[in-house]
Amino acid sequence: MTEQEYAQLLSDALVSEIKAEMGRQDVSSRELARRIGSNPQFISSRLDGGNPRTGERVAINIRDLVDIARALGLTEVELLQRAQSVATRSAENRPGWLVPITEIRNRRTAADVPASEQTEAPAHKRAARKRSRDRGEATDTP
Repeated sequence: MTEQEYAQLLSDALVSEIKAEMGRQDVSSRELARRIGSNPQFISSRLDGGNPRTGERVAINIRDLVDIARALGLTEVELLQRAQSVATRSAENRPGWLVPITEIRNRRTAADVPASEQTEAPAHKRAARKRSRDRGEATDTP
């Protein structure tokens, strides 16, 4: 893995860790922007879709990192260490590969699950879930 690939991986992990902490604290992008004295577009350009004209995410600089970390009640070092831990684990798991941030979160997709492990819910449970959705009830049935 090149230094540039690792830097991108670390950047993605940092964004992921910021979003994860926002989720843990139930803080919206709008609220985070308010806490750092900025507007929601500022946060969105760094954490979400990026610049509306170019579609590229704006890199988080040191000042942004400090402001965001403090707004979340963390130190910038703590937030960066979390991101570095995720990025390093990911890089070690697949040497030479740039691992997408979705894999860092240990999500298994259907492609990751061997065919021998892929099973479908029994027909009676599928039917019960469908009926419950039709009536607007909860989708999980015992």
